[in-house]
Amino acid sequence: MTTYVALLRGVNVGGKRTTPMAELRQALAEAGFGRVRTYIQSGNVVVDSGDGPGQVGDRIGAVIAERFGHTVPVMVRTAAEMDRICASDPFAGRGLDESKVTVTFLSGPAPGRLEVPAGQIEEAFTDGAEVWVYYPEGLGKSTLDRTGFWKGLGDLATTTRNRRTVAKLRDMAAA
Repeated sequence: MTTYVALLRGVNVGGKRTTPMAELRQALAEAGFGRVRTYIQSGNVVVDSGDGPGQVGDRIGAVIAERFGHTVPVMVRTAAEMDRICASDPFAGRGLDESKVTVTFLSGPAPGRLEVPAGQIEEAFTDGAEVWVYYPEGLGKSTLDRTGFWKGLGDLATTTRNRRTVAKLRDMAAA
């Protein structure tokens, strides 16, 4: 059995794609996943499975579609990958507010390095299938999304978590 972290895009945001975590845990356990745990309401799931990561994402997506009636992208990482992601934090040691450092998880490897446009105060680093971004004034005040920064990812699905959540999910997967 392998422990996986599944990150769901766009559930329980603004009253859309409502997915109660207690019901999701039950549905995933009924679908055969082991040690199903969730963290906060924004679609963070930790499960054990004998399947590979692609199968885990497909199965979780199918359970959500069947049980809750909506289709959501599911990004899956192993516990070892979560360790690597946390260890590769390009902002480590700078004493930054963890709520202002994010990891955007991609459904596949980034096709190249994303460049923050001139005049933007954010910093970004692409690392395989993750993009780290530091938002000095916070994500809510950032205008980075309006600059076309993310267009370089093409059709890849994405979902973003702050550094604190990423570390918590790593710890849950390791337990």
